Order: sequence, then structure tokens, then C-alpha cells
Amino acid sequence: MESKIPTIEKNKDGYIRVRLLECLQELELSLLMLKEGFSRNSAGKAFMAWKAFISALVVLNLDKMYRDEKEREWYYKTGFLAPTTGLKGISQRLEELGYEVIDTTSTALMLHRYACNGLHKGASDYADRSEAVKDILHLINKIITLLREYFKGRWNEEIETLYKKVEEELKDFSGNRSISF
Repeated sequence: MESKIPTIEKNKDGYIRVRLLECLQELELSLLMLKEGFSRNSAGKAFMAWKAFISALVVLNLDKMYRDEKEREWYYKTGFLAPTTGLKGISQRLEELGYEVIDTTSTALMLHRYACNGLHKGASDYADRSEAVKDILHLINKIITLLREYFKGRWNEEIETLYKKVEEELKDFSGNRSISF
């Protein structure tokens, strides 16, 4: 989503909505790229969907995220964006608040490395593409599940329409469908 994003200071709800839409759009693109055989591009899009998801979750809980003034300043300045270098710490804090996101963040970060480095030994967590594809689909399924669970109060018609579209696209990958590369 490349439109102007509402600021968290003026419109937290608008910001969260835009991030949820971005998350779903990234999932849709990830599945499209995966269908076309572009697993690294798909992994990158799935990772971006997770970042958008975490960003929305941080803003939803912004007043609970920080423990001191220094953390407060960081979350209001940068942390709400869920920067890649801060994803582990942010996820650990969200876990403390009752959100189960640490393991999924680990998978998302592995996919990010795969998207950037491919299967290069020592720079990738995967021995072959099929391992990465399984994690891409696992991440997408996890995001779809958590979106409904953690953002049910933020749902609207636009989000529902896109959600159903992604769900439908995801069905193409269920069962024993093989993906050619």
C-alpha cells in the first residue's frame, strides 16, 4: 500500500486499518508469486506481510509496549514501524502482553534471509526451495489465523473482502498441490 499512511498520533485506528490492508495485499502478492514459481519473491512478500501485521499489533498496544520513557520514545518514533532489526525484541514484548508471535517472527526472519540470499550455504536457513515454500505457506496460514483472532474488533467490509480473496487463493495450495520451479 503506497498511499499516505495516517500518523499514529492523530489516527491510530486509521493506521491500524491501513497496515491490515497492507498485510493482506502482501499476502495476496506472495501467493501470486508463489504460483508463478518465484519463491524468493514470495518469501519477501510474506515477510512484509508479517512486518505490517506486527506494526498494526504494536500500534494496537502502543501504550502497553514501553516500560520506561526511553522505550516510549523509541516505540513512538520507530518501534511502531516494526523495523526488521527490532522484530525479535518487539515480538518478545508482544509475547509478554499475551500475543503468540515469537515463533512466527523467527520463521518470517528466516524467510527474509531466504528472500535476500537465496539458498546460498551459510546465508540461508533452507537446504532447498521446498523447505522455504513450506515455511511461506505456514507463515501465510499463521497470519490469516492471527488476523481474525487479534484484530476481530477492527474488521470492516474492505478487510473482509481482501481476507476472503487471500483465503481463496490459499486454498489452491492445500492438499498435495505441487509447485514447480
